[in-house]
Amino acid sequence: MDPNQAPPPEPAVTPQVRRWVIVVCVLALVGALAGIGWLAFREVRQDTEDKGRISSAAAGMSFVPPEGWTELPEEGDGDLVFGQVALQRAGAGGMILLGKLDGSMFASDQADDGAAACSLGSGMGEFFFPESGMRVDKENLDVKGRAVTGKSCFYRVQFDRSTSAQAEVYAAVVQAPDERRWWVSWLGDTESPVDRAAAQKLAESIRPL
Repeated sequence: MDPNQAPPPEPAVTPQVRRWVIVVCVLALVGALAGIGWLAFREVRQDTEDKGRISSAAAGMSFVPPEGWTELPEEGDGDLVFGQVALQRAGAGGMILLGKLDGSMFASDQADDGAAACSLGSGMGEFFFPESGMRVDKENLDVKGRAVTGKSCFYRVQFDRSTSAQAEVYAAVVQAPDERRWWVSWLGDTESPVDRAAAQKLAESIRPL
């Protein structure tokens, strides 16, 4: 080849090729921005869902309480009759108890979460509402959280004495992949009813420590 000969011209980039290059670049940019937006959305969502999260070293788990409910201050020796955490709502009745499912609980011998939840609810109802009555409006649901899964049980008690307000009992049993288990019980009545949607959300919010 003659060293003095001019090199051959480079092939021209056609308008069609340039157009496709621009399209590919735009799509790549949109994808990158979408990924950044999703990460930011996930962080904001997680922060919102975790707002007010309470940790209990004694129970080995954390949870997000329902709106308006706060942890009951420890009194005396700090021991509860059931569980490791009690929640209260200012100016209202009702009570929420949470804890690890160990040998001290009614449902500890039940391997199935559904049976354990119903056993727990039955025991809580008999303990806190000992008057005779009939259980009505029963409901059993799945609990599907980010870190736990399980079952829940709800019922009302129509007492034989018509002057007594109906009692309401919600109970849930959940477990983590490592097979550790926890429970929730929300006790109320017609004047301070159980918010079943909030109760489910509470059970689903449980995370192992």
